[in-house]
Amino acid sequence: MSVAYYIVLNHEDPGFETFVNGKAIAHALEDLDALCEQEGLPKLESFLGQSLEELAELLDEEIDIPEDEDPGPQWFEPTEGLALVDALIAALQKQPGVLNAAEFPTTEDVLEDLTEYKSVLTAAEKIGAKWHLSLDL
Repeated sequence: MSVAYYIVLNHEDPGFETFVNGKAIAHALEDLDALCEQEGLPKLESFLGQSLEELAELLDEEIDIPEDEDPGPQWFEPTEGLALVDALIAALQKQPGVLNAAEFPTTEDVLEDLTEYKSVLTAAEKIGAKWHLSLDL
């Protein structure tokens, strides 16, 4: 199973490519969470914004969600994501051995994903779009 964290914008056609790989981040999530805790940063999962309905669809399971219980997708300002991404990039450059991966994902793989996130979030900020992370299985 290939897991990835990708960026979703609240603009359907933002005028730029929003694709991010996100697989390295998904596979290094435990180490990244520890790094976030060490650096006093919010965890990446705090930016997950899929609705309960979307999660049920993703998991291919029937989940009984009362109509009033699903608040829908949650959106964040790009500046929040950029602050986290910049801090993670700086921390990984300062401590490249912090990730415990011998093979995939390497620190370079994670830095590549973070750089893709930064590019999309920077462009999103310019057009006033909001964003969230979504999980893909």
